[in-house]
Amino acid sequence: MSDKDFHKVVELSNVGGGFVPVNEIATELLEQSQRGEVLSFLEITSRDIKMHRCYFSLLNFIYGYMPPKFKKAVPEKHFYLFLKHLKKEYQVIFTFQDGTVMVEYDSISFGKMSQKTFQEYVKNQLPFIYSNVLGAYFEGEMLNGIIETIEDEYKKFLSKL
Repeated sequence: MSDKDFHKVVELSNVGGGFVPVNEIATELLEQSQRGEVLSFLEITSRDIKMHRCYFSLLNFIYGYMPPKFKKAVPEKHFYLFLKHLKKEYQVIFTFQDGTVMVEYDSISFGKMSQKTFQEYVKNQLPFIYSNVLGAYFEGEMLNGIIETIEDEYKKFLSKL
């Protein structure tokens, strides 16, 4: 989810016994609604956005360690999907006659996570990345140094939540 997705926020003000639209999006929604119509909203907290940014900042930090050969094959904007595919975090939704599959990647669902669940999620992702991604290109002290740096950065990212 990008920052522009958060610009479609419906802002309402509680005026005691009801809500009044505060921004243009909310006003348009009100004008398109009929009297008595029930509208449902999903609450998004700033923590959700912070977890999202923390996770993708960490992935971008890790991507920075990848060698040029890898970066040429997997653009930074697709690194997240590369990891999901490598971990098989997807559902096969259709298999073509030639054996090619269409997949739908599993959602992380930051909005449904507590901070503790988020930390556990990332903590479980890192060993896989270390052994299956970074470990394919680095070894020994070089790999250990990269892992140590990533762990330190991860603690910094978490402190911002």
